[in-house]
Amino acid sequence: MDGLLSHPAMLRATGFMDQLFRTYNIKMYESYKRHQAELHAHETHLRRNFPNSVWSSVTVNMGPRTITDPHVDGANRPDGWCPVFPLGSFNPRTGGHLVLPDLKLVIEFPAGCVIFLPSSLLVHYNTPIQLHEKRYSITQCTAGGLFRWASNGFQTQDTFLAKASHEVKSKWLADRATRWERGLDFFPIIV
Repeated sequence: MDGLLSHPAMLRATGFMDQLFRTYNIKMYESYKRHQAELHAHETHLRRNFPNSVWSSVTVNMGPRTITDPHVDGANRPDGWCPVFPLGSFNPRTGGHLVLPDLKLVIEFPAGCVIFLPSSLLVHYNTPIQLHEKRYSITQCTAGGLFRWASNGFQTQDTFLAKASHEVKSKWLADRATRWERGLDFFPIIV
């Protein structure tokens, strides 16, 4: 795994995803970058997957015909973006489509393209490819629990709340009630 994660092609791919994220959603990108810096400063035993990526986790689907069933990634940050990057040699007109049933979309998704999606909110999957074709994929994400761990002073939510004063708990509850509104603010509006 170390060889795969340090391979120059993998570093180019993860750097590409990172820069696209930074370009198209700088506000969310900066939130992820700040979180990574705080997390790694406090939890010094953790190792980053890539020096050029703001996500904490990576999944490499080795195929040779990677197909996913309909799913959501419920542990990921709810308002977060996860890049999906297909690779391989397949005809994107006949297979490997990205399906987003909640949005009623089926998208031709060729190798080398990247899409960012809130994978904990949208059901997603891809269609099969031909038997002689190959499809792999790289996805990255950060679990919502890691953001929560850091914002709770690097402790579980239960421990944080057990130690918190009435005033701190009240502020925490008020913040929680409006978190979804702040999450919407991370999604850019393109006109």
